Amino acid sequence: MIKLRANPRFAEFRGLLAAKPELLQPWSGTLFRFQTVDFPAPEDVLSGAGAKHRGGRWNPPGVATLYGSTTDATALEESKANDRYAGIVNRSPRLLVAVEARLTRVLDVTSAPVRRALGVTLTELTAEDWRKLVESGRENFTQALGRAAFQAGASGILARSAAVAGVNVVVFPGNLGKGESLAVVEGEKLHRFAPKD
Repeated sequence: MIKLRANPRFAEFRGLLAAKPELLQPWSGTLFRFQTVDFPAPEDVLSGAGAKHRGGRWNPPGVATLYGSTTDATALEESKANDRYAGIVNRSPRLLVAVEARLTRVLDVTSAPVRRALGVTLTELTAEDWRKLVESGRENFTQALGRAAFQAGASGILARSAAVAGVNVVVFPGNLGKGESLAVVEGEKLHRFAPKD
């Protein structure tokens, strides 16, 4: 697993979230994700294992993280973001998966008052090339905020998409507690796509 040099703002974010637990609020809704057919079983969909291995905009490698969007259109654009970044056209089949979420401790950085409390701007949340920073061994700005939220016990983050006008839902499955849940809609049907032993 990749080890990243910590972003200098991580300690600041950790301190702010410890001092202001009220920044973590309930959120319930449906999140959508387009994903390859390689790991279609519901338990794989919800594991966050891919992002744990590679890292993502809101998590450094090592933190299991499930990424989704509040609309299927945003999810489609997000699924293409890595391909566009790499300059490739991916023709592999993908599944649209809907997940019903009930979360009690979500950091909503789409909210201007929350951003002000954290001392961050919308521009800062989307400005960095997080992939390039990871390749150079450095934790980016949003990964530092995500790691601080994870360590503060957040079950997730709401954030504007950097790919398209829309909202992403970032979930930390390992932090789900009492009264929180994730359920793949009609997940039993996805077992048809899973490899047979």
